[in-house]
Amino acid sequence: MTLGSFPPGQVWRRPVIRMGGVTVTVLILDQLAKWLIQRRFLLGEGVWLIDKVLMFSHVRNPGVAFGLGADLAIAFRLSFFLVTSAAAVWLLIKIYQSAGHLPLGRFAVGLIMGGAVGNLVDRLRYGEVVDFIDVWIGPYHWPTFNVADSAISVGLGLLLFALWRAKER
Repeated sequence: MTLGSFPPGQVWRRPVIRMGGVTVTVLILDQLAKWLIQRRFLLGEGVWLIDKVLMFSHVRNPGVAFGLGADLAIAFRLSFFLVTSAAAVWLLIKIYQSAGHLPLGRFAVGLIMGGAVGNLVDRLRYGEVVDFIDVWIGPYHWPTFNVADSAISVGLGLLLFALWRAKER
């Protein structure tokens, strides 16, 4: 079933509104967490929540995942992120059209959209993304991330699972 094949009337609206609710909830939680971190910590400051495992620290990421492209000119980075954001929205619409009939698929797309919009808001406001969650396992450090990144990652995993389950049936 595709978005175009939903029956007329309100039948298709409820799932879209629920997905939008997930998107808005992720966006609010992401921006609230980033606001609290910026209010509590100066750039570069942090505090251990679980000694040598989990830390909250205020950092900025001008690049994409794992800081890739951080050394590029800001005008190029901003243009790149706006174009890729538009492409991502188009791709998510296409994914929704193929997975929109799956409740888990709609939830997953809502998570991904909320995370993408949360990071886009940062890029438009600051030219970079506010990150604050640091995870360490012994000497290994995962790149610092935020609520939006987590929502995107979890959403992608759930979407793949939902599509796999639908294919199995």
